[in-house]
Amino acid sequence: MATLLLVAEDMPNKKSVSRLQHNVHTPDSVRGGGSPFTTVTYSPLSTSSKKTDPDVPSKAGQIVYTYGSAKLLKQFSWIPGSGSSGDGAPGDDNDGGTPMDDDLDHSSLLKRSKYGGRKKAISFTMTMAQFANDSCKYMFDSSYDRVMILGDRIFECGNAICRRLVLETEKSKGKGNLIGEGGGGAADSGNEANAKSELSSSVVVKEEPEGVNEMEIEEGSEICNWFNGIRVHHVDYPSTMPVRVLGRIVVESSSKGVTNTGTDSQAGANGNTTSKRNHSRLAIVDFDENTLRYTRLDLSKVQTPIGWSLFLGQTVLLEGINPRGMLLTVNQIHHERTLILPRTPFSLDKTLTMVIASAPFTDRDDLLYEKLSSLLLYCSNNAPDVLILTGPFADANCKLYAEVAETFDEYFEKIIGTIMSAVGTQTEVFVVANHDDVVSSFVYPTPPYKVASFYKNLHFLPDPCVFNLEGLEIGVTTVDVIRHLIESDCTAADVAVGGGAGGVAGTGGDKIKRAYNHLFHQASFYPLNPPPEEVPLDVDLLNEFGRLKRVPNVMICPSALNRYVREINGCVCVNPGFVDGHSTDGSYARMIVTPPDSDNAQPKQGNPAAVSAVHPSPATYIACQIVKT
Repeated sequence: MATLLLVAEDMPNKKSVSRLQHNVHTPDSVRGGGSPFTTVTYSPLSTSSKKTDPDVPSKAGQIVYTYGSAKLLKQFSWIPGSGSSGDGAPGDDNDGGTPMDDDLDHSSLLKRSKYGGRKKAISFTMTMAQFANDSCKYMFDSSYDRVMILGDRIFECGNAICRRLVLETEKSKGKGNLIGEGGGGAADSGNEANAKSELSSSVVVKEEPEGVNEMEIEEGSEICNWFNGIRVHHVDYPSTMPVRVLGRIVVESSSKGVTNTGTDSQAGANGNTTSKRNHSRLAIVDFDENTLRYTRLDLSKVQTPIGWSLFLGQTVLLEGINPRGMLLTVNQIHHERTLILPRTPFSLDKTLTMVIASAPFTDRDDLLYEKLSSLLLYCSNNAPDVLILTGPFADANCKLYAEVAETFDEYFEKIIGTIMSAVGTQTEVFVVANHDDVVSSFVYPTPPYKVASFYKNLHFLPDPCVFNLEGLEIGVTTVDVIRHLIESDCTAADVAVGGGAGGVAGTGGDKIKRAYNHLFHQASFYPLNPPPEEVPLDVDLLNEFGRLKRVPNVMICPSALNRYVREINGCVCVNPGFVDGHSTDGSYARMIVTPPDSDNAQPKQGNPAAVSAVHPSPATYIACQIVKT
C-alpha cells in the first residue's frame, strides 16, 4: 500500500482551492476518508461528502433486475434463502452478496480472499485482428473521405437488406404456390394472396450470369442499378408507380435546399435534436453520394412495418411514389438484414462468473472512490473469474482532477494499481477505455489505456470492442449509444402525434429492443451519424474498428437509462448502470455463464424443427442480476 501513496513531505505547498485543502498534517484516517485511491495532498472539507442517515437502512446489495434461470442463481446463493455459498464467502445474508457498506474497513481491499477463483487460466482472444491504438491517426480525414466511407456503407448495408428482401420474396412465393395447390380457398384468403402477389411483383429478381459483378451498371444506369437482383432507382427518380430507392437518412437544415449529409458534426448535433420532432424535414441521400442526389420524405403513408423507426445515418430501402422527383411518399420501409446469430459457447467447460461495472466510480464532489472501494471489497470476498470495468476512471469534465498534485498518468497508474491489488491474481480484469478520461485520446473509437506496470491478469481494451472468453463473445461500448438512438429516432408514433394519417398513436414499441436492433442490422457500434456534440466520432476509425460483424453472446452498453438485462436476437444485452449514480442509486451487474447443454444440440436428420436446438436460449445457461452499490 505504501508504494501506491505519495509522500506528503515531497509535495510542494499549494494554495487551497474551492473545497480542496492541501495540508501535509492531515491524518491518514481523515485524509480521503481512508480511501486508497485518494492522493495524500487532497482532503475534502468533511470526511464524507455523502454521509447517510444511520437510521435509514442501506440499499446496498438490493437486487433491482434479474435475468435467467433461478436454478443457476441458487447455485451461487444469489437468491435469499438458498443456503450458504459454495465458496463459503461471508456476507451472504444480504441478497446473496456482500453488503456494500461505506463503513467497511477499506484496508481489507488489499487482502485477497481465499475463496473462489479458477485453477485454470481463462482463455481470452480478441475477435478483431487489429484494434484502435496510439499509432492510428484520427481526425485526419477530409469531407470527401467521409462521404466516400459513408457511401461504401450504404452499398454494404444496402446489399444485405436487398439480400434479405429476395429471400422473403421467395418464401412468400412458395407459400402462394402451396395455397394454389390446396385449391378452393375462402374469399378472404384469395384477397390476401392477391395482395401478396402485388407486393412481390414490385420486386424484380434478376438472374445475373457468372463472372459479372452484381453492382455492374446495366442499360439505363442513369435510372436504376441492381443490388442482389433488386432493381433500385435513384432517390430523385420521378414516378407515379411504386419504385424502390436506397440511401441514407439525413435531415434538412433550416436553410432552404440545404441538406445535412453527416459531414458537418455541428450541424449534425443540431439535426439530431430535430429529427424526432420535425419528421417532415427528414430526407434520403442517394446510394451514389457523388451525385449529391437527395429527396425529402413523406412518412404519413407508411404501411409496413408497423412501429417503424428511422434515425440519422441509417441505411434504408424505401418503396413509394415520387411524382415530381422532389418528395417521396413512402409506403414501405426495409432496413433489416439477415442477422448472424450468436454462437453457443459449447467450448466452455466450467462455470464462468463475471462482475460488470461502469463509471462514474466516484462522486462529483470528491475523489474518494467510495463506491468503487466497496465494489472491490465485494470482488475480494466473492472472487469472480472476470471483472469488466468501463471508463472513464478520471473524468476530464470533473474540475477536481485539475487540483491533483500528480500527473494524470501517475494518478491513473495508482488507480489501476489499487484495483489490481484488491482483486488479486485469480480474477481476470478487463478495462475498457473511454474518450472522456484524462489519460485517453479524445476520439471515438478510443484506443486502450496504457500503464507502466505489468499485470498478467490485466487487459486493456479499446472502445468499442468484441472479445472472446472461453467461446463467449462479449461486445462492449462505453458511449451511451442506446440513449442517443432513442432520443434521435423518428417513429410511427411521432408521425401520428404530428397528424400523419399513416401513423398509429401509441405504437412506439419497445425502445430498448428497437435501439439494439439498429446496432445489429446496421452492423455498427455507432450507426448514428452525425453524432451529438459530446461524441468525437471519427468516421474512418469507426468504419475500421467499430463494426459488428455478427451478434455477440453478451452486449454491454452502459447508459443513463434505467438499468436492464434483455435478451434480443439471442444476445443478452446489459445496462449495469453506474457504480456511483450521483443523484441516483449506483449499481453493477453480476453474471453466471454455465456450460450449455449439448445433449440435444445436433438436429435430427429430416426434422427442420430440431434446428432450433442448435442455438439454445441464453436464459438456459446465462443468469444475470443488477445489484445496487
